[in-house]
Amino acid sequence: MKLKVNRMEALVDGIFAIVMTIMIVSLAEVFSFESPEKNVNFYKFFSTLSEDFIAYMLSFLILGILWFEHHWQFHFIKYIDPILVLINIVWLMFLCLIPFSTMLIGNHPGFSAPVLLFEFNVLIVFSLLYIHWIYAIHKGRLIDVPLNKKSLFRNMGICLLPIIITLLAIALFFLKSFIRI
Repeated sequence: MKLKVNRMEALVDGIFAIVMTIMIVSLAEVFSFESPEKNVNFYKFFSTLSEDFIAYMLSFLILGILWFEHHWQFHFIKYIDPILVLINIVWLMFLCLIPFSTMLIGNHPGFSAPVLLFEFNVLIVFSLLYIHWIYAIHKGRLIDVPLNKKSLFRNMGICLLPIIITLLAIALFFLKSFIRI
């Protein structure tokens, strides 16, 4: 059973809009403090938020990359089937955890568990997007136009690059933890 892609694209765009909005709302919660009496108190407060802002910017960029890659894939994917819908739903489920894992990093700097949780979350999201692409293009299953092998492999490489980077980050994390022990 082949279905049109427009409903899936609308769902994905809506969830990205909500998730990206939650990112800034969760960052705004740290601003609930009593009114400072002097400008210097603002500067002191903002200087303590560097981890929060870095985590926010990194996660927002990752979300932007994910949205773009999904959008790019749907440039070629012309139909969806129940399995691709399931892959998308599971992908969106982990995507929606990014604000939570980001907030953990910003709220608990210096702790390793939030960093590891964030890295595994990102790894799962990028891996599912790779699976999404492989499933859709397998034997031209859900694409309308034949893609040349160069285009197929180029996009597979683009999908694999963040997975490799995340795996390296996780390996470095464990190496750093092992050396520190």
